[in-house]
Amino acid sequence: MKKKFFLTLVMTLAIVVGAYSQQPKQVKTNKGKKPIPKPQILETPIPARSADCFFAAPLQIDVPFGPTEPPRGYGFVSEISKDAKTKNVFDQEHNSVWYILTIPYDGKLCIDVTPKAIADDYDMLVYKYTNKYFCNRIIGNKVTPIRSVMSTGNTETKGITGIGLKGKLPHVPKTSTAAYASYIDVTEGEQYVIVVDNLASGGLGHTILATINTEFAPLTVLPIDSVKRERTTADILIKDKENNNIILEKEDAGAQVIKILPRKDYTITLKKDGYFNYRRDVTHAQAVKDSILTARLVQIKSGSKLPINGYLYFDVDELNNFTLLPESYTALDDVVKTLQEYPQLVVEIIGRIPTEGFSLRKDAENSRLRAEAIKKYLIGRGIPDANLKTRGSYIKELEAQLTQQKKSKSGSVLTPNCEIKILKTQ
Repeated sequence: MKKKFFLTLVMTLAIVVGAYSQQPKQVKTNKGKKPIPKPQILETPIPARSADCFFAAPLQIDVPFGPTEPPRGYGFVSEISKDAKTKNVFDQEHNSVWYILTIPYDGKLCIDVTPKAIADDYDMLVYKYTNKYFCNRIIGNKVTPIRSVMSTGNTETKGITGIGLKGKLPHVPKTSTAAYASYIDVTEGEQYVIVVDNLASGGLGHTILATINTEFAPLTVLPIDSVKRERTTADILIKDKENNNIILEKEDAGAQVIKILPRKDYTITLKKDGYFNYRRDVTHAQAVKDSILTARLVQIKSGSKLPINGYLYFDVDELNNFTLLPESYTALDDVVKTLQEYPQLVVEIIGRIPTEGFSLRKDAENSRLRAEAIKKYLIGRGIPDANLKTRGSYIKELEAQLTQQKKSKSGSVLTPNCEIKILKTQ
């Protein structure tokens, strides 16, 4: 009897366990859940020791710095101490930050200091930098500021202070309610030292923005990934070609709006890991004509095409010899620079040519001769013969070109540009 009961119990348990094991298992997934957002940096760190004049933090025109972390104290040295002879300075430093600004072009200098907390009371002094002894001279009260704003903070203006076009006085005293002193007429190459001081104990940081009011044409520099065909970021450097002054320098930056001045030429360089460097020279006339510079960044990999900046034109003599015309040389400038910077690259020059379909074989041969003419020019610019392969358009490619022409509304003959494609990167 006991044995029978025991066998019955075992069989019952086996059935229950088997049924449970056949049930679908619940697996945890992230489906339906929002991705965890990346932490954002809410405050810009103040550069080390920039609470002292000797270690002033560099500013750039048209590039906001901030909102900063709260300045704390006056650093290792309290450079400013008012005496009977020194006018238009702080009574003393409280929570200060020193900045230095190099002027890239002539105009009217304006500066905005925007507190993070509107209740904070920021004062500001602007000095014209002289030489390496400048900070020592400030400590000795031998230098006076050319602009000062020490008016009481005004919550109606959100505590903003600075120098600007609406400012009327070079020096705004404590008794004034004016938020701005007058602008400064500046000249290319000059340097100015700016010190901001938060009188509030336990206050917050600020954003400082220096601009120069002058005639200009706005130009938007737009980095584009040429493969993904979408916006990207890059290290952007813009220099004045005449004197090599830096106009803008930003890392991992997206689209940037810059000022292109009359009678000025600029070199714009973009760099990004895994991509070819991008360079372009821009003038005021070009920026007036086209306000957007689409900087197409090409990945360093087989199959990528090197950009040809313009259509290529050829001359053909009575013996059917093809020569690249001089007006096409500038279109290949970037190609030449890229092949010079990356001597390990092997590229394929693909000739393209208009066709009406009368003799595809002849068109294919002529397209090859176009490629050979480009190769000859590149060799003349110092590119090794071994790095340059050529081919013309295949018959199938020309047939596809004809099909595309028939589908077009105009029905006109297409004039495709030649191509240069990367075969090997090492």
